[in-house]
Amino acid sequence: MSNSHPSTISRINTPRHGHVFSPASRAYFAWQAGELDEGALNQRESGKFFPETSADVADAYAKEDVANFAPPPDGKIASANQATGQKLDQPGSHWQKHEVRSGETLDVSWHFTANHVTRRWNYFITKADWDSSRALARDQFDAEPFYTVQLNLKPYWEHSNDMKPPSPTIHGVPLPKREGYHVLLAVWEVADTGNAFYHVVDLDFVSSGGGERPTTPTGLKASDITDKQVVLTWNAATGASPIAFYRITRNGTATVDVAAPQLTWIDHAVMPDTVYSYFISAVDETGNVSRPSPAIEVRTLPEEGEVGAPSAPANLHSMGQTERSISLMWGASSGPVAITNYLIFRDGQEVKRVGADQTSFEDTDLTSGTEYRYFVRALDLNGKLSSSSNVLSVSTQGDGGAYPAWKLNTQYAKNALVSHAGQNWSCIQAHTSYVEDWAPGAGDNVLWAKHV
Repeated sequence: MSNSHPSTISRINTPRHGHVFSPASRAYFAWQAGELDEGALNQRESGKFFPETSADVADAYAKEDVANFAPPPDGKIASANQATGQKLDQPGSHWQKHEVRSGETLDVSWHFTANHVTRRWNYFITKADWDSSRALARDQFDAEPFYTVQLNLKPYWEHSNDMKPPSPTIHGVPLPKREGYHVLLAVWEVADTGNAFYHVVDLDFVSSGGGERPTTPTGLKASDITDKQVVLTWNAATGASPIAFYRITRNGTATVDVAAPQLTWIDHAVMPDTVYSYFISAVDETGNVSRPSPAIEVRTLPEEGEVGAPSAPANLHSMGQTERSISLMWGASSGPVAITNYLIFRDGQEVKRVGADQTSFEDTDLTSGTEYRYFVRALDLNGKLSSSSNVLSVSTQGDGGAYPAWKLNTQYAKNALVSHAGQNWSCIQAHTSYVEDWAPGAGDNVLWAKHV
């Protein structure tokens, strides 16, 4: 197909890794509270095609896309079956919520740290009679997404650049009819891997009674950004009643009210070289609150007088291994001056230097059945190097001889071969071995099968 624009499929009923930062997802709130690190925030990653339960399923629209890995099991949906986010799966209505109204459009903003060739985003919501005292399960959601944004280009390998969405990507999601507490499940599905990224957003549907909402403030932007301040400006809102004040929300939690008709505010409570997100709502004299504006993200400058180094490349991970190669991907760096190169290090030695427009690299001519350790650094026009990305330990597949021993904190691709407890094993679901309980032969063996 020649159309390069997304198609939007709405199913509302009447009766490169990334995260949702506005409205803040459950994982985003956990990251702000220090309960998840940045890597874990962006790695809510499991098999695509929810609510499917099986692996190796082809995409119904694009048969050429990579078949799926197994989606997260019931009870592990919010964490995407990742051990680093087990707390996110706790049942209950205690989660921090965003106030919304049925029938209105909710702007959902995605930030990408490692962009991927994308097929679609699916949005699900809990049923009207769901039970929040249970851990999230498939039977608590409508069977079909109520809203989908799909990229129709295919085959994906002929359109990889056009199918990598910009960051941020914002979807205007029209909300179905609901009352009270509900959970929105946002799923970003990738075309060139078997994975998707899962973020849940906790919503409080309030009555539309009490008067008409003011219009949403438009044109929110940041200027005069330094290491000590961010200046925000926006356009005036209107309503049936006069606007009393504008409520600015920073990082999904902290708020400040600015009396109308003022249309600017200076945030003096910022730290140097730090990312902040902002959105704004209008509140009228009768207490009606507008829908929040689309969020913006801002990075403050380094300490005054210093030209800082680039930020570290984010979320280095493997896209797959063979007997002789390992495919790497990472999230782009940023800084006060332009990035020129990424430097890839293997076992402490630089092995490749790629351009700033490249955030992936295939390391070839490796030894089978061998573990390698990688990290990536960014280089800018001033010759300044960033600090290192996370260190990734990953093994090539065996060649029929001795398989590498299973290890903790190692990323394994599907069909990777290891030895453990006197047996040879084949990986049946891509994962990172965060805990001993995920060793071959442990538990219910959902990650490994004996290799014969």
